[in-house]
Amino acid sequence: MANVATEGAGAGGGAADISISVDEISAIHNKIQKISVELEKLGESTKSIASIKFYEEGKAKKALEVYDKANKKAMDLYDNYAQIAGLVAYTINAMVEQDESLGQEFYTKLDLPE
Repeated sequence: MANVATEGAGAGGGAADISISVDEISAIHNKIQKISVELEKLGESTKSIASIKFYEEGKAKKALEVYDKANKKAMDLYDNYAQIAGLVAYTINAMVEQDESLGQEFYTKLDLPE
C-alpha cells in the first residue's frame, strides 16, 4: 500500500494522503488491457461483417447496416478505455517517481522492461 500526498486535497487546502495498493492498480491496468484487446477484436469483426457484399438488396442488406453502427460504438468504447489506460499509466508513473520500491513492484507485477 502506498501513500501518495496530493496538494490541496485536504480540508483547508492542506495535503492529504491517498492510499493506493500496487496490487489493485496493477489489476486495474491488466483488466483495461484485456478489455482493449477484446474491443479491438470486436471492431475488426464487425467491420469485416459489415463489408460483406453477398447481400446487395432486400432485408439482409438493411440488417447488415447495423454492423456499421455497432463498429462505431465499439470504437468509441475502445477510445474511452484508451483514455482510461493513459490515466492509469500516468498514475503508475507518478507513483514510481515518488517511490523507487514501488517502481520495482510495478515492474514485477506488470512485467515491464526495466
